[in-house]
Amino acid sequence: MSDVRTVYTTAEVAEILKITPSYLLRVAAAMQFSPAEFRSAGKRNYLFSQEAVEKLKRRNQ
Repeated sequence: MSDVRTVYTTAEVAEILKITPSYLLRVAAAMQFSPAEFRSAGKRNYLFSQEAVEKLKRRNQ
């Protein structure tokens, strides 16, 4: 069974990274995540795995 505590919405990830949701989506699209890491959940709303969040945190390092 999946643990929903390890799945984040666009707004939650943007808050974690302290960036705007629209900028987050531009960055995520450029990073080409796998379907297991990032998927659409409706108009302008996406779901991110814990792995995707970690990759986003490391993107500028």
